[in-house]
Amino acid sequence: MILWHLGTGAALVYVTLGRARIDYRFILLGAIAPDVIDGALGLFGVFEGPAGRWVAHSLLAPVAAAIAILLLFRGERRLAVFGLAVGWLVHLVADGMWQAPRTFLWPMFGTGFAARPPEPYTWDLFASPLAHAWTWLGELAGLGLLAWFWIAFDFGNQDRRKRFFKDGRLRA
Repeated sequence: MILWHLGTGAALVYVTLGRARIDYRFILLGAIAPDVIDGALGLFGVFEGPAGRWVAHSLLAPVAAAIAILLLFRGERRLAVFGLAVGWLVHLVADGMWQAPRTFLWPMFGTGFAARPPEPYTWDLFASPLAHAWTWLGELAGLGLLAWFWIAFDFGNQDRRKRFFKDGRLRA
């Protein structure tokens, strides 16, 4: 669920941490990173299995990313890029990964991954949309949250949008 993760990632960080000194570009990137990474790993056959949630959906992945960020960056750039790890953690919360402890706490319980809950991205989403009503409702909720950000921070204004893409900051 792309819109669900983008919307909840931005909203949860905004509600808890606010606007000050946060680069929301990295929050948004982190919010979709687990699906992008595990999707690529599945596409290239690195991992197989019905769930589609592998190493990037484990707690180890954002912790490793956070440590790498702390070691590789300094000052304001470190603060900005750290949003990647924060967004990644929010993704795991939004996915409810604690329901799959074999994946969430990987490799604590061995090198395998949980078979459930499955990643909801399949052609079946479009072939049988009513069977995936919760997924579609989540996407609508994410779209609603993103629409709120668009209106609240006046992203319809080209100058404000350009400033956001330049520094990732939300301005009242």
